[in-house]
Amino acid sequence: MPSRGVVIIGGGIGGLCAAIALRQAGLEVSVYERAEAYRPVGAGLSLWSNAMRAFAALGLAGKVAGAGASWREMVIHRWDGQVLSRLAVDVLCREVGQPTVGLLRSELQQVLLRELGPDVVHLGAACTGFHVEGEGVRVTFADGRQVLGDCLVGADGLHSVVRQRLFSEVRPRYSGRTSWRGVVDVASELIPEGSQFELYGPGARFGICHLGRSPEGTWRMYWFLLAPAPEGGQDAPGGHQEAVLGHVRGWMEPVEALVRATPESAILRTDIHYLAPLPRWGEGPVTLLGDSAHAMVTDMGQGACQAIEDALVLAKLLREEPDRIRALRGYEARRRPRTAHIAELSLRSGSIRYLRSPVARWGRDLLMRALPPSVVLHPLRLAVGYDFLGSKEP
Repeated sequence: MPSRGVVIIGGGIGGLCAAIALRQAGLEVSVYERAEAYRPVGAGLSLWSNAMRAFAALGLAGKVAGAGASWREMVIHRWDGQVLSRLAVDVLCREVGQPTVGLLRSELQQVLLRELGPDVVHLGAACTGFHVEGEGVRVTFADGRQVLGDCLVGADGLHSVVRQRLFSEVRPRYSGRTSWRGVVDVASELIPEGSQFELYGPGARFGICHLGRSPEGTWRMYWFLLAPAPEGGQDAPGGHQEAVLGHVRGWMEPVEALVRATPESAILRTDIHYLAPLPRWGEGPVTLLGDSAHAMVTDMGQGACQAIEDALVLAKLLREEPDRIRALRGYEARRRPRTAHIAELSLRSGSIRYLRSPVARWGRDLLMRALPPSVVLHPLRLAVGYDFLGSKEP
């Protein structure tokens, strides 16, 4: 059985970026995705400047930016509209030399798939396991097929089969919050173009940003709500919109109007899970990438960004180090501290956003109004300003 070079399990954003980076590094690569087809599902995605720096390195920054909308400012409000802080995101963008872009996850997938071309991504391929064989690794799939690779990259997400085979004791942790997300096309921009709004309410956070224009010329808006909920909770059939409205009635406009304008079928509910930092990501010719290695809460918008960073560092190490096992361990040594640091920052950031006590919220709001925006922006600067291809420190 001929080797497929680098075998990637998972055709999400991280897996596709890894495939592009590895091919540009001169390596043979194949991607196996369990879904039968790529469908226009999912919601909006924020690509901070560190992710756009990666796309610039791949020669894709223009195509990615063209698929969405750039934004320059984040305005944080109390639920009733009182401004708590205005963060000049464009300052970070200038420091890095790349914009921050909001776009549909499905649009980004299409950009990446077009770059890869045909015959790289194999759909309907559900990985069931693997075992090391000689100097390579044999991967098995639910339909009975087998593939031999020089190395295996598990980019198969939060519920990774590859991670489960490596570390059977590891389980995702529930954050205590669930998310509702929606995308809707509207006739007016609702919030200033180039802005992202965040609103903090009793135990909940709501966000709004532009994703650019629809083909019909309307404004494409992405919104999300995060709020405490029991793990595995379900809305009543057809009840996503009403569940969201139950949290945000009376909040500043355009929150209610945006939710009411969103078709029920366009609202997704997802529990937010994360992984505690793993002591290692792989062994032998096997490693992990993206959420399979470091799923994190969403409060800094860095989940996809970190997977994209992973992809480029992995390709760099495999290109530069002839010994692929050493290359994989070197990749892990570079990425584990960085992603653990960002995951911890995300957890800390979230801890102040979902306060329920009126006294605690009053104190937070008072502090946020008093702090210089540069201080509020500091955690994002740590995430966005890091030179992931040149530095060894997080």
